[in-house]
Amino acid sequence: KVYSLNAATGCIHWYYEAGAGVRSAISIGQIGQRHVAFFGDQQGNAHAVDATTGAQIWKTRVDDFPVARVSGSPTLYNGKLYVPVASGEEATGAVPSYECCKFRGSVVALDAATGKQVWKTYTITEPLQPTKKNAVGTQLYGPSGAPVWATPAIDTVKRALYVTTGNNYSDPGSPMSDAFLAMDLETGKILWHRQ
Repeated sequence: KVYSLNAATGCIHWYYEAGAGVRSAISIGQIGQRHVAFFGDQQGNAHAVDATTGAQIWKTRVDDFPVARVSGSPTLYNGKLYVPVASGEEATGAVPSYECCKFRGSVVALDAATGKQVWKTYTITEPLQPTKKNAVGTQLYGPSGAPVWATPAIDTVKRALYVTTGNNYSDPGSPMSDAFLAMDLETGKILWHRQ
């Protein structure tokens, strides 16, 4: 649940049932005349909730991967909500029979008023390929990982979005893992990356 509390007394003003754990911080912004709370959940959904009433405005799945999650706070800028996408696949990959790993981190730009996807950019651009088999004969895949755990930052002068990525989940390694990335705000095109 996400709660709105009275700042002076701590009394509950409203609460919202997200349907999954919420680990991201709440971003507050204004869309039209309405103040909106934006956040992500542990099932890969982004939420927009009326900050005054707690009523859901929209809920959008930003990644269909089974253990995708949003842990970084979405960033609102100029009518778009930029959502960082990570996953829990690294833990799932510890099971010997699991075909590790296939998840790719990403950033998704949504229309802040409607929740509709404007663009999505994956942090791993190389195609997923079978690599080797593990000790019990399970097929492994890569490259994978490079999740975006943290909150995107906006550069209004250069019209860029900056994110950091996490580690690769499986071999081969990717130049986009453990890196700083700059993306075009309007298109999501990766402008540069530094490991």
